[in-house]
Parts: sequence; C-alpha cells; structure tokens
Amino acid sequence: MSFKYILFDFDGTLTDSSEGIFKSLTYAFEYYGHGTPSTELLRKFIGPPLHYSFTRFCGFDDVHAKEMTEKYRERYRVKGYLENSMYEGIPETLETLTGRGFVLATASSKPLKFVNDICENLDIKKYFEYLGGTAFDNTSESKAVVIEKAMSEIGALKSNTLMVGDRLFDIDGAHTVGIPCCAVLYGFGSREEFLEHNAEYIVEKPRDILEIV
Repeated sequence: MSFKYILFDFDGTLTDSSEGIFKSLTYAFEYYGHGTPSTELLRKFIGPPLHYSFTRFCGFDDVHAKEMTEKYRERYRVKGYLENSMYEGIPETLETLTGRGFVLATASSKPLKFVNDICENLDIKKYFEYLGGTAFDNTSESKAVVIEKAMSEIGALKSNTLMVGDRLFDIDGAHTVGIPCCAVLYGFGSREEFLEHNAEYIVEKPRDILEIV
C-alpha cells in the first residue's frame, strides 16, 4: 500500500510521557484516599481517555471519575506535561518523513492543549500539518472519531493513510475507520496485544516506520 498521510498517537508513540502521567495519577489517587496505585494499574492509563480508565479500570462512577480527572489535571497542567521526553529517533524520523513529502498529523485521546504545549516544548510541532486531540470536557470521544477528524482536517483518504500507535485502542480505532495501523513496541503495548488486535505492521524502533511507508 502506498501512503501519503501518517497519523500518530501521542503518549507512548511520539513521547515517553509516563513520568508526568504516573505522578499526576498518583497525586489524584492519594488526594482522594485511594492509596498509591500500582505500576500495573498506572500503565493501563496510557492510551485511553482518562474518564474511561477511571471507570473501566478502577470502578469509579461517573461523578468520581470526573473528580479524579480534574485532580489529575491540577498537577499535570502545571508540571506533568513537562515531565516528558521524546523516544530516541523520533525527531529524525519525523524530519525524514516530512522531507519525503508525507503529511503528518497527531490523533490522540490526550487534550489538544497538552498535545500542542508538549509539541512546542519539544520543538516537533513544525513537523505536523495538524494536531489532533480531544476537548477537556469530552469524556466519551472514541479513538475512531479522533482519527476521522484528523483525516478530514488534512484531506486524507482511507486508501493512503496509516495510523501509528502503541496500544490496542489505536489499532481498533484505525480498523473502525478503515485504515491500517503500525504498532510500535517501544511504547506501552505488547506484541501479544498487537497480534490479538491484528495490527498490519509491528515495529521495534521509530526509524523502522520508514521501511513501511
């Protein structure tokens, strides 16, 4: 398949955002007396929307999930988003892709403000035609909707678009829309997860993406 448009998930795909996310989650859990969450639980929060994770993985009701989300963002918006680093090879890969004429966009369940601020802080915003994220008050927007919106904004077609992500949500969202997905092993997913959800491509390093497109 010949691609022209490439959509990137954010956390676990472009950047290792685990430090800021984990510390901000712990801040929220401890504030509300839930104790210190395990690393296993924290890792589940990378990928899906926060509200989904609080209800699905913790059993919180809708009201408390919203409270936990706001308490998380209380810390994240001040310092958590700065506790973020790019994976080795990401800047070079993005530069090579744009140099070859590919059109890049993000398609993330992360609030757009944070996507924008982190891209600016890490100096990679210049590589993207469009930054796709979610609204702060959105608690239910699916990954498929995020992907569809990004495609619409950049004029991408199903026949020439590739999604790149690190979790099953990226794969399932891409397939719902009707495009293939490249799953990256350096993020927070696993080969077993990718095979179970039928990712068309699986790569170990960012530069391996260049061999696919």
